[in-house]
Amino acid sequence: MKLKVKQLQFETGNILVVVMNSEDAARLGQKAGDRVLLKSVQSKYSKPLIAILDISYTDSLIAPGEIGIFIDTFKRFPQDLKTDEISVTPAEAPDSFAFIKKKIQGKKLEGNEITAIINDATSGHLSQIELASFITGVAINGMDDYEMSALTLAETNSGEFFNFGPNVFDKHSTGGVPGNKVTLIIVPIVAAAELFIPKTSTRAITSPSGTADSMEVLAPIAFDSEELKKLVLKEKACIVWGGALDIAPADNILIEIERPLHMDPIGLMIPSILTKKLSMGVKNLVLDIPCGPGTKFPTPADGRKFALIFKDIAKSVGVTAECALTLAHQPIGHAIGPALEAREALTLLRDYSAGPNSLIEKSTDLAGILLEMGGKAEKGKGQELAKEILHSGKAYEKMKAIISAQGGNANIKPEEIKVGPYEKEFYAIKPGHITAVDNSLINQIAKTAGCPHSKTSGVEVFKKQGARIKEGDLIFKIYSDSSSRLKKAEKIYNSSGGPIILGGMMIERV
Repeated sequence: MKLKVKQLQFETGNILVVVMNSEDAARLGQKAGDRVLLKSVQSKYSKPLIAILDISYTDSLIAPGEIGIFIDTFKRFPQDLKTDEISVTPAEAPDSFAFIKKKIQGKKLEGNEITAIINDATSGHLSQIELASFITGVAINGMDDYEMSALTLAETNSGEFFNFGPNVFDKHSTGGVPGNKVTLIIVPIVAAAELFIPKTSTRAITSPSGTADSMEVLAPIAFDSEELKKLVLKEKACIVWGGALDIAPADNILIEIERPLHMDPIGLMIPSILTKKLSMGVKNLVLDIPCGPGTKFPTPADGRKFALIFKDIAKSVGVTAECALTLAHQPIGHAIGPALEAREALTLLRDYSAGPNSLIEKSTDLAGILLEMGGKAEKGKGQELAKEILHSGKAYEKMKAIISAQGGNANIKPEEIKVGPYEKEFYAIKPGHITAVDNSLINQIAKTAGCPHSKTSGVEVFKKQGARIKEGDLIFKIYSDSSSRLKKAEKIYNSSGGPIILGGMMIERV
């Protein structure tokens, strides 16, 4: 059945839903909640897309001969479906749905069954509800090493991949620490040592800023495949947004469903990390595993267990991985938010003495592991070389070259990066020393202030754990692009007592 497209000015919350008139639905033999297959009328090579059907009994909303497409649904259409007329046919569940039910029942999947699920996900033959069932099945029942390796390879084969030679390096983090802008320091250090490091990064999902968000303050981050190849071959490095490339589309589809479910099971997390690396031709990887409250790994024991599994799966798909368990009890550096983090990273690259020490230590620790893996330093000497490259200014010169190659202003100074303009400072109301810093509250305040969508919003933490302070010392500052958002962020700070926890020798008064 051919139907005329009518865009509806509503959102569905990221669920692929279309609306048909009750007369057309009856002719098609479909009822509300059924699956329909959407195809382009103009192109016989069009990839189909599965959507869930809603039915309108009001002709003024959707008349016979029309199909209603919600705003967010239309955005997710492939280009050849963004036309005035599309073909709609009933859709039965594909064979791969039986494999999804098998995983829900706690049974092991074979490689061909996993491949079928991934192929049907990327071709549009599985609905979001069916894929959500798959994610839930993995979250409940897990995946063994064989299944994770098979899923990694299937996701990698779902899209484009690059080959920059046998010695390609990368760094990844499992996340959970505010202000973790270490990639902006690591990439230029490693590239300055003449190692290939084509870094693809994500925008923030649950944090105030992703690496891509911070880098976008300094330079464009969206490139097509040919532009990326030229960029990497010229500079041996890049810091770009992976979402602009056709790498691992199956993984992107699963992530879009994981996000509203608030699920990130290990059985999907490990393949997700590795498939992005394989797609970029990465052979050597250092994985940063922050451990502490508010992260995916509350204790070092949890992180160590994950690291051993990760290394085994990485080895099985041809990636040499080293894992580093890192402290996650407070922010890295002092700045949280896209522009603030870009400014702090650029300050350190320009002047080693400017610190902050936590950013220097973590960045050079991880960069040092990559330098050792690449044969640039003896084992145990990598951090020393990384600090030398950073201190000498070679990393800054390489970062300028990367910024320039990506179309940014290589000569931008930290103070030229705009933040705010609405600001609120907070001062210590009594003397003492800081016993803890609440990362989750910092994230909440920064996101309320506008992060990550507003690049100029964020927070600065001036005093951290262990610091002695006097009454009246500046300890925290909020920046926002909106006075109303600033007031909301300020309210959270005041009602909670703030994320900077001050103490003395007394634990509690009862």
